[in-house]
Amino acid sequence: MTLAKFTNQREKDKFFEDADGKTTVRTSPTGGATSANQTLILTELGQKTEPADTQKTEEQSRVATPTVYNVTLTAANTQYTQALPANTKEFRFRCRTIYDVRYAWVTAKVATPTAPYLTLPAGSDYYSDWNKLANQTLYLASSTAGVVVELECWV
Repeated sequence: MTLAKFTNQREKDKFFEDADGKTTVRTSPTGGATSANQTLILTELGQKTEPADTQKTEEQSRVATPTVYNVTLTAANTQYTQALPANTKEFRFRCRTIYDVRYAWVTAKVATPTAPYLTLPAGSDYYSDWNKLANQTLYLASSTAGVVVELECWV
């Protein structure tokens, strides 16, 4: 491979020809392996998707206590609520029975569907992490009676 075949200057800068005319990858000089250089390299490779200030800290990534709720939506088109534990970091919910479930983060939106609400399609899970929730309530409803929603919370 010769450098003359490259059309993009940025790509050219990643390689060089040695004294024997062989193409090789340009490396950082001794002492060039720093955290800043690693971030730059990962970003260029498209492997770093989160800015450094939003990456999980050790405290955020440690979740230790699971709490499981089974919320039965006894009547169709009726709002049911489930308060999430304080400091919930991760949670997941799904319908145990195979039906769509309407959910919202504000009251009076799911029994008679009124925006803003969302639909969890039958057979799907909703998963959220990197949270630090306090005093949050999940509002649920379904057009089918007897639906059971399984909710797993981690603090």
